[in-house]
This record gives sequence, structure tokens and C-alpha cells, in this order.
Amino acid sequence: MNFIGKKFEVDFGMAKAILHIESETLLTFTITEKGGENVNVVETVQTKMTELRPQLYLVTWQEKSGTTVTQVHDYENETVYSNWTSPDGEFNNLKGALKGI
Repeated sequence: MNFIGKKFEVDFGMAKAILHIESETLLTFTITEKGGENVNVVETVQTKMTELRPQLYLVTWQEKSGTTVTQVHDYENETVYSNWTSPDGEFNNLKGALKGI
């Protein structure tokens, strides 16, 4: 995997974040904007990254809050698909832009 140590900006429109891929099993995300408001939420999570094809990865993790996240990172097409279930059971999904920074 040639993305180790790299950072990516994710833009879902209603939310923005920075993903820092620290290793094949560690990712730090920083939520920088949510609902038009600037925020600074940072968490490092244990991840599982599965290569589906070159430059296409399935990335999964669980946050301290209990939120479970499954994302498809398409580095070739600079697109991310994100699905998550909040601790109260609400299921959400978004498609966004994924760009190296």
C-alpha cells in the first residue's frame, strides 16, 4: 500500500475531514467542518484496510463513541463512499470527494 503516511481531505459537502493514514492498521481523522460550522474533532482508530483492486480500498473501523464506519476509498477517481451506524442504531451514508493533501 503506497498511501501509508499520507493525508487526504474528504469533502461530503455538509462535512469535511482530514484522514491521515498512519499505517495499514491506524488512521487518524480530523473532522474540520460539520453542518457549516468549523469544528476540530480528532480521533485515532484501529482500521482494517482491504485492497479491492489497485487504488480501491475497503476501510473499516469503530470509534470510541461506538460508531461503526465502513468506507470505500477510490483513490483513482478521488471518491469516498462512507457508511456508518451511530451508537443509537441510526444508519447513514454519504458520497464525497477524496483528495491528497
